[in-house]
Amino acid sequence: MHFYQLYGLIFQSTFSIPDLPELLPTDQKPDATIQLVKDGCIHDFIPLGVAQQPIAIQIDPTDALVYLRGIGVFIVQGGCKIVLVCTQGAEQESICQALLGVVLAVLLHQRGLYILHASAVATHNIAIAFLGDSGAGKSSALAASVDQGWIGITDDLTAVHVNTDNVSLYSGVPKMKLSAAAATQLQLVSSMSTAEESAFAFLTANSSKAYNLQNLYILEYGADWSIETVPQQQAIIELLRFSGLKSVLPVRDRRHFKQAAQLVKHVNLYRLRRPRDLNQLSKLAEFLKDHIKSTYSGKYSLRCEVVK
Repeated sequence: MHFYQLYGLIFQSTFSIPDLPELLPTDQKPDATIQLVKDGCIHDFIPLGVAQQPIAIQIDPTDALVYLRGIGVFIVQGGCKIVLVCTQGAEQESICQALLGVVLAVLLHQRGLYILHASAVATHNIAIAFLGDSGAGKSSALAASVDQGWIGITDDLTAVHVNTDNVSLYSGVPKMKLSAAAATQLQLVSSMSTAEESAFAFLTANSSKAYNLQNLYILEYGADWSIETVPQQQAIIELLRFSGLKSVLPVRDRRHFKQAAQLVKHVNLYRLRRPRDLNQLSKLAEFLKDHIKSTYSGKYSLRCEVVK
C-alpha cells in the first residue's frame, strides 16, 4: 500500500503515484482509498457507444463515473473511494494525470469542497489564488511567486474548504506546467520539457497545514499594472464561471451556488491586469505583496519578503 496527503486528506492507494511525495505507512484510517482493477471490463460500467467517446462523466451527490478513452473507468463513491478499471495498455502517466485532475476534483466535490480552476500560493499564514481563462497565466503567476520565496500550494486544481467563519486551503499536487518561454524567463530547470511546455515540481506548503484564503485574483492582460475590486454580486458569477466542475454540474446546482455566495463573504475578489511582457513577470510577487499588505485584516502580523 502507498499513502499520500493531499488537500488535507490522507489517501491510501494500491499503486504508486510518482508525482506525489509518499508518506510512511500509518495506522491512521485513511480519508479515501484508491484501488486499481486490472482484470475488470469497462463495458460492465459503460455501453459500447459511450466507449467510443473521448470522455464521459456522470455525477450525482454520492456516486460518479468518469470515463476516459484509452485510460479506463473511474468510479468515485461517497467522497471516500476511487476504483479504476483500466483499459488494456493504459499508461501509468496518463492514469495518474487523470486521477490527479478531474477524478480527484469529483471526489473533493463529493466531500463538500468548492472546486476552482485556479493556482494558489501562501505567504506566512494566508493564501491567495489566481483565476483566469486558459492562457491568462495562472501557472506563470504561481511560478513567479514561488521563485520569489512564496510557498506553493497547488496548480490548476484548488479545493476550498468553505466554513461558517472562514475559508481555507491545503496543499495539492506539487507540480506545475509552464510555457517554455515563461520557464526560461524565470530560469527554471525542468526534467520534462518540450518545445512548447515545461513541467517541474515545486516545494509545497506543509501538507497538514490549513492556510486562510484571503484574496482571489482574476488574471487579465492590460496596458499597465492595476488591481480593481470585483463587486460581491459579480464576484459570485465569476466564482461560478471559474468553477473546476462547471461543465459537469447541473446549471442550477443549489449547493454549488450557496458555497459561492458563502465564499465571497469571506474572501476578496480582484481583477488583476498586467502587461503581456514576460520580462515583467518577476514584478508580480512584489506587486501582490504591496496589495496584500494594504488589504490584510488578520490578527497575525503579515511578513511577506520578496527575494531581490
